[in-house]
Amino acid sequence: MNVSNSEQRQVRLKQFLRILSEDPSLSHQVEQGKLRSLAELLMVSGYWPCGEPVNMSSVVSLSLKKLGLEAGSEELIEYIMNGGTVESFIDSVKQGPFNRP
Repeated sequence: MNVSNSEQRQVRLKQFLRILSEDPSLSHQVEQGKLRSLAELLMVSGYWPCGEPVNMSSVVSLSLKKLGLEAGSEELIEYIMNGGTVESFIDSVKQGPFNRP
């Protein structure tokens, strides 16, 4: 049975979102009420959708750049999929060359 590229991407996205939902560094943010709304994230990142669907990959990449990090959404996804957390990703990128978990 052939699985299409689109189906593979959907499975990978679901897996990523499940892992992200279990990220203890984000759970801490939720408990402290520090998570931002999508509207706030768009403003902070400088992303303007201009009537188009929001490209969350671009929002994440722009947000990382606003934090002064030289990494994008693809690196974040790979890091998370390999067992890292958002917090450890940010710390790792701040410390220098990107390191995998």
